[in-house]
Amino acid sequence: MLHYSESIEECPYPVADFYHQGINLKDRKGYAGLDYSGGGVVAPVEDLLKFMKALVNCELVKQDTLETMKNDKAKFGENFDYVYGIWQLKPIPFLIPEKFVSWGVLGATGAFMFYHPGLNTYLIGCFNDSSYQRKSVRFMMRVLNELFTI
Repeated sequence: MLHYSESIEECPYPVADFYHQGINLKDRKGYAGLDYSGGGVVAPVEDLLKFMKALVNCELVKQDTLETMKNDKAKFGENFDYVYGIWQLKPIPFLIPEKFVSWGVLGATGAFMFYHPGLNTYLIGCFNDSSYQRKSVRFMMRVLNELFTI
């Protein structure tokens, strides 16, 4: 795999598989470069959670900078607004209720890292399949729906 290095601490887990149109691309030359143009962050979910908590708690940027990052919006398709690397799920009457409004980022591999301010909840995961980018949003909505019933 290109652009791969061993971590300082030995990891007991294998490199995750990644599928596109049913084909596992993990061992194909050039696979690792697939997502580099989009930022290509590859990290354990525990590290992504640390990052999101630090961002939400203004340990990485000042509060006013974070507010600018969330409020200086541009339309990014039907379901999202986009600002400085942050995707914001926006409500759509009859499709996406206001209660699901959250912000974070989606990846090309079905990865997602979002924060829901109303529930103070972080939603982080990866399906390792390019066909799951939209499916990951539906998955997050199902999880949020369950959390609203608690």
